[in-house]
Amino acid sequence: MANNPPQSMSVKFDAITPVLTPEQVRHLQQRATDRQLRQQRFGDERRVQLLNVAWALWCETGAQGFNMRQLAQRAGYTAGALYAYFPGRDAILSALQLRVIQALGELVRLQKASRAERGSRARTDGVPILDHVQVARQLFMDRSLAWWGCLAGDAQRLQLVLHGGPGSLPEVSPDQDTASEPFAQLTDALQPCLDALRATGLPPECAAQLHDEVLAYGLGLLVLQGQKPPTDRAALESRFVQSLQRWLDVALAGALGGAGAAAVEQGDLFAA
Repeated sequence: MANNPPQSMSVKFDAITPVLTPEQVRHLQQRATDRQLRQQRFGDERRVQLLNVAWALWCETGAQGFNMRQLAQRAGYTAGALYAYFPGRDAILSALQLRVIQALGELVRLQKASRAERGSRARTDGVPILDHVQVARQLFMDRSLAWWGCLAGDAQRLQLVLHGGPGSLPEVSPDQDTASEPFAQLTDALQPCLDALRATGLPPECAAQLHDEVLAYGLGLLVLQGQKPPTDRAALESRFVQSLQRWLDVALAGALGGAGAAAVEQGDLFAA
C-alpha cells in the first residue's frame, strides 16, 4: 500500500484567539488609563520633590552655583535621571520662577479692604460716593507694597523673578502683546492690583497702562537696591510709595475730573 503524504492543516487564528466581550474591553481600557494616571501622579510628585530641593539649592548658591550636577547630588539622582522630569536647568528655573510669581499673586490677593473701609463706600441709599475711590486707591497701594516688599526682602526670590540675576529685568515691549513671558506672568499674577485701579474709576486702558508702569518701575527700584543695607531699602520704599501716590493723583485728576468721580460705576472689588 502506498503511503500518502501528510495533509497540512490550516486553522484560522480567530478560532484559537478568544474574542473579548465589550465589558472585558472596557475593563482593559480602564486598567490602562489607571496605570497611566498612576505614572503621571508619580512623575508629578517627583517633580515637586525635585523643585523643593532645587529651591533649597538656589537659596544657598544663587544662580552661579545652581547646576544639574549639584541638584542631582542633593536629590539622590544621577544627573541623567533628572532629564526624565525636566529637560534642563532652564526648565527647572522657569518652574521655580512660576512658583515665586504665583506666591506673589496669592500674597496680593490676601490684601483686602477693611470692614470699616468697605462700610464707608456708599451712603445709606446705596448711591456711590467719592470715599470708595479713596478705598480702592489705598487698596492698590497696599497690594503694590505687598509684592514689592516681598521681593525687596528676599534677594533669591527677586533673582528668580528677574529671570537671570539681579542685574537684568524681564524684557518689556511697548506692545503689550509681545511682552516677555515672565513680565506677562507677573502681570497676570498681580491682577488684583489692576482690579483695585479699575475700582477707582480709571478707564480700563488707563488702569492697565498705569499697572504695567508701576510694575516696571518697582522692579527697576529693586534692581537699583542690589545689596544695599536696610536703611537704603527704606528710602527706596518711600520713593516707591511717593511715586505711586503722585501717579495716582495725576491719573485720577485727568480721568475722573474731581467730583465727577462719584458718578463713575464701580465693579464689586470688595466682595468676599
